[in-house]
Amino acid sequence: EKRMKELIRAEPFLTAEMQQIYGLAQQSNLYKFMQQNFQTIKMIQYALVLLLNLNVVMASYGSDSETQNGAKKDLGYSSAFDAAFGDGMDKEYTTSLVLTFLLGIPNFLGYFFIMAFMGITEVPIIIRLIDNNVKEKRLEAQHGGEVDYRDPGAFTWWGVTLVFNIMFIIQHQAAYPNDRQPTLYLFLIFGINLPWTLLCVRNYILVADTPQARVFCIAFDTLVTKPFFRNQMFLVFCSVNGFRFSSYFTLMLLDVVNISPTIQSLVKSVTTPAPQLGIVAYLFIIMVIIFASFGLDFFEPFFAYDTDYDDDADDLVGPNPYGCHSVVACFWLIMYKGVPGGSLDGVLDIIDNRDPQYLGRVFFDLAFFVIVGIFLFNIITGLMVDTFSALREEAAARSDQLENECYVCGFTRTAYDDLGIPTSTFDQHKDRSHYIWNYLYFIQYLQEKDQTEFSGVESYVYQMLQTKSQDWLPARTSFAAQNHGISQNDDDALAKQMDEKLSNIEQSLISVNKKFHDIDNQISRMGEMISQK
Repeated sequence: EKRMKELIRAEPFLTAEMQQIYGLAQQSNLYKFMQQNFQTIKMIQYALVLLLNLNVVMASYGSDSETQNGAKKDLGYSSAFDAAFGDGMDKEYTTSLVLTFLLGIPNFLGYFFIMAFMGITEVPIIIRLIDNNVKEKRLEAQHGGEVDYRDPGAFTWWGVTLVFNIMFIIQHQAAYPNDRQPTLYLFLIFGINLPWTLLCVRNYILVADTPQARVFCIAFDTLVTKPFFRNQMFLVFCSVNGFRFSSYFTLMLLDVVNISPTIQSLVKSVTTPAPQLGIVAYLFIIMVIIFASFGLDFFEPFFAYDTDYDDDADDLVGPNPYGCHSVVACFWLIMYKGVPGGSLDGVLDIIDNRDPQYLGRVFFDLAFFVIVGIFLFNIITGLMVDTFSALREEAAARSDQLENECYVCGFTRTAYDDLGIPTSTFDQHKDRSHYIWNYLYFIQYLQEKDQTEFSGVESYVYQMLQTKSQDWLPARTSFAAQNHGISQNDDDALAKQMDEKLSNIEQSLISVNKKFHDIDNQISRMGEMISQK
């Protein structure tokens, strides 16, 4: 019942998507070809990406050079743009450069067409859903219903974030008056606060009843709620920028995430427990701040970016110039060299066992290793492994349910086979009698048909849909089961019948046993009477 309710709720979106795809396929043979061969096109596109990256990687040397006839010459080329329009590339790499353009241009065109394909498919659906929501809310308001067009509560946490960012900038300027960081401030404003602001604005607009709100919601939903389309835009950007900076071509290899379901499951094992992982990351920051503060107070001379600095610098006097002498500097030193290894070996110099601080260092280093290196890292590993196992079990359970349970009425394969219906197998019941798409088609048929032309059954079903009732749906029964004289009302009906029969048999056995007991008593009394005579 729950899943059919969700299916009926999703019916407008599914119908809009099917109508959009069907209409575009009828209008354009190119669209129809791409729609029918989309996975093949994606695989060919990714093969181009692989070949392009192999060619670029083998021709990329950075600033390396070799000496030939007493003169130095650069090897390879740093980017296709510099090689084609600059004068630093050796002519020996002309073939490689030509291959880069021969592979890169079709690569760009392929991703551009895929992005256009996704755009003309998804954007009209988003527009239709937003407009339908406006129509439904206005109709509800006309019938006297209370409709919320805006949600002011969406800006609650936005205000908290804004105040935090402003206070951080003020504190940073006060602590570092001669070392202001405009890049950091711009990141806080546009990198954190701006996306958060856009999300809050979208949550604020419950009904896009104005042209400005409609345009914003369409743009936001297209870029945020449609990750595949957003990913294609990113790939187009990389395919263009890769000609100027070859490293962008390597980012296109991540398109394998859109192709491989296995990798998508691995990604979900990280994104699904994201809130918990965020809390663990916050614990990492807290622990690093604590160890940086205590370390600076008690072990400042031992901090070093290079723990072997004194091997060649015995004449140095005063504080270690390669160490850290502030909490912030020690924080970044530990984050850079301590956290990745889960140990402070690369952060603090080795201490002599005769040093008065030796025991303190032992406790300090062991505490960091146990808390950060073992405890926190194992929490992260456990969260991801448990999530991946749960996702795999959920996928297996879903596959088993779809294979062995009727989506519409809830009949299981075992229960249906136990009914012994000779005219219909469970697969015929699931794929023909209760074919899920037929129910969706029927609902859409009722939505488009004139109500004055409804039959009695159609009027009844339409009324049930309007009241969101599911009484019209079969519940663990079917036409074949009813014709066979069987109607199962719940999963335990057969077991219940068996329990009742067993209970009746048990009562009969008790009654028979009681009669035998009475007869035994009578025989005993008769024996006593005979013996007395």
